[in-house]
Amino acid sequence: MQVVKLRRVGNSMTVTLPASVVEALHLHENDDVAIEVAGDRIVLYRATNDFQDEWAAYQKVEPRYCNANRKLAE
Repeated sequence: MQVVKLRRVGNSMTVTLPASVVEALHLHENDDVAIEVAGDRIVLYRATNDFQDEWAAYQKVEPRYCNANRKLAE
């Protein structure tokens, strides 16, 4: 696990991703990254062209599995 600082930029807060994370996910400047709150965790996803459709499908079934997902996130 890597620890990074939360910093204020204007009215928002920002986190800088370490180069190792950017390389591992094959991210590039201006790529879309999706963000989700899972309990007390923040989950970032590399957003692909199909991501929005897949995310919408997940959101329809997620309420049925929210307890299981919370346990898996622990």
